[in-house]
Formats: sequence, structure tokens, C-alpha cells
Amino acid sequence: MKAVRILALGFAIVVAGAAVASAQGAPTQQGQGAGRRPNMQLNGIELTDAQKVKFEEIQKKYQPEMQAIRESMMNGGDRADAMKKMTELRDKSGAELRAILTTEQQAVFDKNMAEMKAQMEARQRQAPPAR
Repeated sequence: MKAVRILALGFAIVVAGAAVASAQGAPTQQGQGAGRRPNMQLNGIELTDAQKVKFEEIQKKYQPEMQAIRESMMNGGDRADAMKKMTELRDKSGAELRAILTTEQQAVFDKNMAEMKAQMEARQRQAPPAR
């Protein structure tokens, strides 16, 4: 009887550990870690190793400014202004990202960007009014 309880407890620990690991998320193909959203711009695009390095450099270049905009918005800043700045920054970084891609990759990238833009516009129409 004691062995069954120990076995059941061991099983429960393994299941709980698996649930926690699953909730944390696994790194994506593009090298993004747990808790980060996959990069929708690159959906369906297989980057070469050289492109991956350049992509990371571009992302790191714009990350501090993007984070500052997010923090401003989270701390009660003007949402409309923040969204405008984010869009401008995303367009600027997107142009640099697009430049490292092949012609075939650029076609997929352009399609992904158009889909992202449509989704963001839909979300903005549904957003609650600013406080």
C-alpha cells in the first residue's frame, strides 16, 4: 500500500513538472526563448545562419526603444501616441529586416506584414477608449 502511494506521488510530481515546463513554452525556431511570442513577420520563412545573425542584430537594435514605448503605455501614457510610435518603429525595423531576405522570402514577409497590419487595425478598433 505504501509503495502505491509513493508511486502515485512520483507520478503526480512528473505530471506537475511537465505541466510547468509546457506552460513556460519552448524556444521557437528563430531562437526566441520562453515567454516570447513567435515573430509573425517570419512565419513560413526559413532563414540561413547568416540571416539569423543579422535578424538578431536588427531586433536588438530596436528592442530598447520598443520596450520604452511599451512601458510608457503600461504606465498610463497616451495609447494612441504609443501605437503611432510603435508602428513607425516597426516599419523602420521591418524595412531593415526585409533587406536581408531573398526575393522569395520578401514575398512571404510582405504577406505576413500585411496580415499583421490588418490584425493590429482590427484590435485597435476593438480597443477600449483611453482613460
